[in-house]
Amino acid sequence: MIKAILACDEDWGIGKDGDMPWPHNPADLKWFKENTTGGVVVMGKSTWDGLPFKPLPKRENIIVTRSKQDISITDYQFVKFADIKQKLLEFKETKDIWIIGGAKLIEGLFDIIAEFHLSKIKGIYDCDTYLPEKFIKEHYLLKQSSKLGEVSFDVWCKK
Repeated sequence: MIKAILACDEDWGIGKDGDMPWPHNPADLKWFKENTTGGVVVMGKSTWDGLPFKPLPKRENIIVTRSKQDISITDYQFVKFADIKQKLLEFKETKDIWIIGGAKLIEGLFDIIAEFHLSKIKGIYDCDTYLPEKFIKEHYLLKQSSKLGEVSFDVWCKK
């Protein structure tokens, strides 16, 4: 199953100036790690560039790019945007696949994302990048919700 896992603020904002605008959030990071460890994490080149350390450990890292480079390295690999759906279908039966951002990649893969796992960070952070709340609410059902401190963890499943 192909899933997306992201953090967003109360207005569904996911980023500002290419970064997460809220302060370090241990509950969100713990939930992200617990869900994605052992699987495949797929991210756009800007998300990759913004990671504090690379690659994410104990996960297969795939970086999606529109550039002409096509580099395969032991710990991670670059895949052209045009080829990403086929690449993900290769893993679909054997590993959990997690799309971790950014917004353009999410939009390009809506048709194959079965679930959204969202950490809702309390507050509004003047984001410049948002998830399409209306689209998600129209095409996905809220399956479960839990809370830890000031973070809500929601799982939305495709209708």
